[in-house]
Amino acid sequence: MFEDERLNAVLRGLDPAERQVVFAYAEGEGTTWTEAAAAVGANDPDAFGERVRRKAKRLAAEQARRARLLVQELA
Repeated sequence: MFEDERLNAVLRGLDPAERQVVFAYAEGEGTTWTEAAAAVGANDPDAFGERVRRKAKRLAAEQARRARLLVQELA
């Protein structure tokens, strides 16, 4: 777990294999999502890496949207 609850929420939205790709990407095991997926042994690194990239981006956007709504509610 990380101090930033938004990051934790995104990570909770991923299954374990998807989290492995995100961690591999973040740790520099791949310079692309495809390479990160290959580094963790995905069967189809191109498709899996792209799927993880899109899902992580969508989850992060949802967290940002929720944060903006919270700020608006508190204002």
